[in-house]
Amino acid sequence: MNNQYNIPDHLFNAHTGSAGNTWTLATYTYRILAEIARRYGQRDNNWLLCGVEFHDGVPQVWYPGADETSTSGYIAIMLSAETFSDPRRAVYQLAHECVHTLSTVIHVKAPVLEEGLATVFSEDMIEQWFGETDKRAYTQDVRYRDAAENVRTLLQLEPDAIRRLREKQPAFKLMTAATFADAGLGQVPQPLVDELLRTFDVT
Repeated sequence: MNNQYNIPDHLFNAHTGSAGNTWTLATYTYRILAEIARRYGQRDNNWLLCGVEFHDGVPQVWYPGADETSTSGYIAIMLSAETFSDPRRAVYQLAHECVHTLSTVIHVKAPVLEEGLATVFSEDMIEQWFGETDKRAYTQDVRYRDAAENVRTLLQLEPDAIRRLREKQPAFKLMTAATFADAGLGQVPQPLVDELLRTFDVT
């Protein structure tokens, strides 16, 4: 903390550096959203990302004022309380949750493809920005590790697979085996397609 208010550095703009500003969760959000759009295509602009907050629980997104019939509205990202004082873990969680803002279908569980991609992206960002190569230190749950491994296998076969899939069906939760075929990904092994489309088990 480099300020008189004892606010963690990643939450306080110290107005230093060459650009006259320092990196905070707000500016990391901008950077993350720009990178996600570059890699995977535009997010659903019917849903506005309205902010980031902390809570005593696992990181997640929620939809203030929305119900299960909503097709537009607002998204808030919740980070775990520990990230208030852990900037790298905060960026890791933020990057993961931002992937979930690419498309929104309320009250439908995410497939392995979506959770795996969110994990891959968050791991890649903390390595790229902070030099963190120990992915297991951040992705501790084996279910997320396995999902990420499946997505990395897909991307090794077809590096632009996510963008191609989202051009046919923007919402991960609505993708089917036909989406892979329509996207020209018919050569992806069927067992891998089946695993990627399986509902991710968070219980």
